Amino acid sequence: MEKNMLLIVNPKAGKGTIKKKLPKIIKNFEKRGYEAETVYTRIDYKPSDIIKDSNKEWDLIVCCGGDGTLNELINAVMKLDKRPQIGFIPLGTMNDFARTIKLSTKKTFLSKNIDEGTIIPSDIGTFNNSYFNYVAAFGAFTPVSYVTSQKLKRRFGKLAYFIVGLKYLNKIRGYKITIEAEGETVTDEFIFGSISNSKSIGGFEWFKRSGVKINDGEFEMLFIKKPNSIWGYIKTIFAILFKKHHKKQYFEYYKSDKIKITSEMGIPWTIDGEFGGRRKEVEINNINMAIEYIIPIM
Repeated sequence: MEKNMLLIVNPKAGKGTIKKKLPKIIKNFEKRGYEAETVYTRIDYKPSDIIKDSNKEWDLIVCCGGDGTLNELINAVMKLDKRPQIGFIPLGTMNDFARTIKLSTKKTFLSKNIDEGTIIPSDIGTFNNSYFNYVAAFGAFTPVSYVTSQKLKRRFGKLAYFIVGLKYLNKIRGYKITIEAEGETVTDEFIFGSISNSKSIGGFEWFKRSGVKINDGEFEMLFIKKPNSIWGYIKTIFAILFKKHHKKQYFEYYKSDKIKITSEMGIPWTIDGEFGGRRKEVEINNINMAIEYIIPIM
């Protein structure tokens, strides 16, 4: 009996190279007993629209695109009564979530061994009335990860982030917020905050790999207070680069399944690498093992 598979493709991702590879990808799936239907995204036609227009109950949905496209798909799938398994062919610039689940970012024909893959359940976060796959963040160091070039990273390694971070010092601003997590309430001025379920954010590993599990029902939550001097900023950047931010002067760290953040003004958020709007109040909750990903054997 054939299984229904929906292949959602962002034709702009990966510099558009995916179009030439689709016939082989589809053939590999069909050999494994899937009846594949391919739909392309557009600016005005997102994965949520595709899911809404489809009239089938899918066994598998495969996303070809970056973390932003995957986020749009997850937001649509989370609203279904029966959630299909998810496959992901990463074509983005950073591919943070692919790195976390150890999905190859170099081989795009991952569907070849789809029937021999590993099923990995993953937690999903609620962000007020929407969902995120691996990170919700705001503040100073959010752009640093995303604007640091791959060339600079290859040449200088972790110091590349330090170099770019120094460039952004004069643009850093603080937000007075109140954090409610793990039974604690903290009010202070913060320059950065992230709630994540990923080993990599913006291509950079913020936490030690052993401390991050995508299906333990908890998020890693890191907040950085506004330093009171240039030297404080420099020490803060070094602490981030070498993952020494636990119990440090300017850091608040939590590991929890929920958090509430309120502020005096709207804070611009980044959700899975894309702009998530301005918010004065945010409630985040962890939905344990909400999605199943298929990770093919290489």
